[in-house]
Amino acid sequence: MSTILDAETFLAIDVGSVNTRAGLFDVVDGRYRLVATSRASSTGGAPLFDISEGVRMALDQLRAITGRRLVDESEVLVMPSTRDGAGIDLLVATTSAGPKMRTVLVGLMPGISGESARRLAVSAYLKVVAEIGLMDRRREEEQIDLILASRPDLILVAGGTDGGASASVLSMVELASLAAGLMPEGQRPRIVYAGNRQLAASVVERFGDRIPVTLAPNLRPGLEEEDLGPARRHLAEVIAQTRAARVAGFDELARWSGGYLLPTADAFGRVVRYLSRVYDRTKGAFGVDLGASQTTIAAAFDGDLCLSVRTDLGLGSALPGLLKHCTLSKVTRWLPVDLEEDQVRDYLYNKWLNPGTLPTEPDDLHIEYALARQVIRSALFLARAGWPAVRGQHASAQMPPLEPIIASGGALSRAPRPGYAALVLLDALQPVGISTLVLDPYGLTPALGAAAGPLPMATVQVLESGSFVSLGTAVSVVGKGRLGRPVLRLRLDREDGGGSVEGVVRFGQLVVLPLSQGQHGRLTLRPERGFDVGFGGPGKAGALRVAGGAVGLIIDARGRPLQLSTDPVRRRESNQKWMWDIGGQT
Repeated sequence: MSTILDAETFLAIDVGSVNTRAGLFDVVDGRYRLVATSRASSTGGAPLFDISEGVRMALDQLRAITGRRLVDESEVLVMPSTRDGAGIDLLVATTSAGPKMRTVLVGLMPGISGESARRLAVSAYLKVVAEIGLMDRRREEEQIDLILASRPDLILVAGGTDGGASASVLSMVELASLAAGLMPEGQRPRIVYAGNRQLAASVVERFGDRIPVTLAPNLRPGLEEEDLGPARRHLAEVIAQTRAARVAGFDELARWSGGYLLPTADAFGRVVRYLSRVYDRTKGAFGVDLGASQTTIAAAFDGDLCLSVRTDLGLGSALPGLLKHCTLSKVTRWLPVDLEEDQVRDYLYNKWLNPGTLPTEPDDLHIEYALARQVIRSALFLARAGWPAVRGQHASAQMPPLEPIIASGGALSRAPRPGYAALVLLDALQPVGISTLVLDPYGLTPALGAAAGPLPMATVQVLESGSFVSLGTAVSVVGKGRLGRPVLRLRLDREDGGGSVEGVVRFGQLVVLPLSQGQHGRLTLRPERGFDVGFGGPGKAGALRVAGGAVGLIIDARGRPLQLSTDPVRRRESNQKWMWDIGGQT
């Protein structure tokens, strides 16, 4: 047997703020396949503050589903697997649960090391509460008071290229040391230094034995060079240690996993980065994970990953943060029915207090997915500020070409119909050109990212196994026009001999052509002048092989950027019609 299959059976556990998920994978016909999944309520919060209870409930469910014994009589994981079919060979784990670390950023230049520190912070589960830089106009005592008032769990210090600035970096380090030293023992923050590496010894000396310091690789080894990946890994270790000190069960999970315990966002980003290397390299790969306490946006361009974790945006305990980024009118614009803003606000705060609740009435369902759209849009807007200037796109302009687009999160996976989830993604992301919409219904993406280290073939094989749901290929027309104006002529020739479909698509329409999951066809597109479908510019025609999905082949001719009517009645009618057209409601 090849070394790739040395671990024939592996278990993946993801501990979230609301749910704890477990997935069991085994080798079937020489390839890794998902065997079963389970979900239990997470127990990392009050009153237990012990994630192990939620983990064991998820494992009990897996045993009930598969009949496979996973833990022994003393509640210890059976590993490696036994001849009688009990246990597993490997466990990988991811987590997004636990308190968010209050963080103060200390950098030198606002647009250089300070910006790199900010990008690092938003790629992890940190809550930035204050920022201090070399150009800060506040007096030193005021800066120290700011740090003390912020009550940070972590101070992240960055600045200076390798072999570059030293005196200015050490002055900022001295400031952080003075502030941390004034805090009561037991409440002093952790320090992560990710600056000029030649100063590492001096930095440790400044803090002495009073305050723990983690030395991470420089975020800015050169003036025009930024490398967040190595520092992110060191930061993940600090976050894990802090969580383990506050919430029981993390140490046990780390032992079970043999060190393969990753932040959920990091593992999610690994898969998106991999997809960017195996799909069309002229496009980027994109992923969104809509959680209760955070929203993760991952975009990768030819292997270059941009990761953003917004702990102030989510569809549960983080919902109030949405109102800091937009007004309620931004939410209600997505509703297909007439509801008062007060009703939407009440639902928002009830969801905040009870993040595990599910919508039971049609109005609640509409509010839930209107909130989902706006949470994703707000998180995307903030994340795009950190994307590189690819394809000549500006952060405020339309999206760059993306292939594929993968979406995860409980709200999306439990959408009443696949078309509902597809419409949420099209409205929230507004992709351009030709993209494949993929739904992760079991939350497997972080698991596969964590497994990519010890079992790289598992990630590849499970991604190809059908455990993910293709919603379909989406053709998004870029351009503006008059409602009802012809913008595109198309022809779809099915490969299975099912005949051809021809037609004209008009501006404002959302058209779905029948092409089921597993089916393929040849699609010919002839856009009118001024409209771009992804063949190199406005008016350019082309043909390509397309794959079907749970929704079908989607033609989105609503234009980019999507302009919703300012008239409330017409806007609601349009939302309702688009939902019908895409099969989100019957």
